Amino acid sequence: MNVDLPPQLWRTLTSTVGLVAVPAERGTNVLAVEWSYFVNKEPLYVAVVLGPRTASRPLIAAAGRFAVTFCAEEQAGLAGLAGSCSVTEVDKHTSEALRFGPYTFTPWVTGGVVAVECALRQVVPLPVHTMYLGEVVAAHLPEQPVRPLVKHDGMYALGAPVRGDAVTAAVRMLDDGRVRVVASAPAASPAHWRVSLVDPAGAVVRLDEIAGERPGRLVVEVPLPVDRPPGARIRVEHGDARPGHAVLA
Repeated sequence: MNVDLPPQLWRTLTSTVGLVAVPAERGTNVLAVEWSYFVNKEPLYVAVVLGPRTASRPLIAAAGRFAVTFCAEEQAGLAGLAGSCSVTEVDKHTSEALRFGPYTFTPWVTGGVVAVECALRQVVPLPVHTMYLGEVVAAHLPEQPVRPLVKHDGMYALGAPVRGDAVTAAVRMLDDGRVRVVASAPAASPAHWRVSLVDPAGAVVRLDEIAGERPGRLVVEVPLPVDRPPGARIRVEHGDARPGHAVLA
């Protein structure tokens, strides 16, 4: 199926730049990889995706190991250098911007949000790119938390935290005349939850008031009035947050 897609559609999303370190004949090579992710929890796996012209592809396959440092915002310049030149033209490990930490399995670059040493477990050919899956065998965190470098076409630092100000709710009708209500709200609020039925004219019938089992999350089943009008909605309130609504099918 042929579909006309906007050019460079993938640039509309964000990612964290990874500095991939690979043992090479002339010393450890470092490349910047925009598509680098954690992809499995237990065991912990990392995926890095390399383009067809990336000279480090045979190096990873030959070494059977690599490390990934997920960049901090201070490493934008280093990521720019590592991503703009090739191991075939320069020895990138000679840059004074690069520091390698003590390792147990494979060299890794210091200064990031987190660095992981990986054993290569699988190579996945894609139509153009190639994905390398590595199992994490060692991890390194900075002494103090640092902020990640964000790639969104250009490179950015994170802004202020997004503070939720509204409840979001969904429902499921149950066979016994009750409705299951699931809702989320800003977790910092300690207030109780209020679940109500709202008819199309705006009249409100309080159904229940509940202390949340976990901050910011509600799961509750409440009975519904038998004579509820068509088009009624469920309203969920929580502290000062804007109420959330869900439609009763």
